[in-house]
Amino acid sequence: MANNLSFDATAFLVLSVKERVELCKRMAERAQELADTAGPTNRASYLDIAKGWRQLAAEIERVGSVETSE
Repeated sequence: MANNLSFDATAFLVLSVKERVELCKRMAERAQELADTAGPTNRASYLDIAKGWRQLAAEIERVGSVETSE
């Protein structure tokens, strides 16, 4: 994958919360870059993917902060 980004669920689960959030944000940035250069047919899909990665990052941060405060 471009920009040395790849996703492996097993490897993802062993990352720290901070590392998971960072990877999600990087994936969102890449999807946004692809949306910015995509034609009208694919642009909305890439934007949805970017939004999903950002939402996942926010959720991981939220849950991670709750878990560390308990």
